Amino acid sequence: MGAEESTGDKHRAPLAGQGTAAKAGASVEDAYQSTLKLSDGRTVHVRLVKGTGVQERHQAAGATTWSKWHTLYRTTTDRCQGVDLAEANGTVSLIADFGRYCSDGEPPTESIAGVAQGKLSDWDINVTKDFDGWEDTSINDDGSRVLFLYNSDSGLYYLRWEQSEGFEKIVTP
Repeated sequence: MGAEESTGDKHRAPLAGQGTAAKAGASVEDAYQSTLKLSDGRTVHVRLVKGTGVQERHQAAGATTWSKWHTLYRTTTDRCQGVDLAEANGTVSLIADFGRYCSDGEPPTESIAGVAQGKLSDWDINVTKDFDGWEDTSINDDGSRVLFLYNSDSGLYYLRWEQSEGFEKIVTP
């Protein structure tokens, strides 16, 4: 991945034009990965790997070496819609989508919501099946709560993650 990094602003790289996918000469693979510089100087990099799923690695502030790749979610379905990372006060959120024929325009069938804190070695992952995919996240200032959002024609869907409870059930309109 190139040197383009977010400083904690929420973004969905392929949709908002941020990240290396927006640069001239960027490869197709760039649309399926994202790097985020955290407020404490650490960096996290997530990629969607064809035939494997979601993988993550991270590095300490000022480090030149990365952790080993860690598979957060395994799937063999097509990756789609890029990767979205956001951070507040050390809490990192992740949005990714997969689905059969998704790369050909079909809607996702596996919508991944993820949250990590601390050393970033343990991620809490939630998979919603046959869902159009989370559009955005909202992380409260202290990082103890994350809200995953999808605004449809029928209303607002949301999935809440709390530090003390993990993921709750999806709230539908």
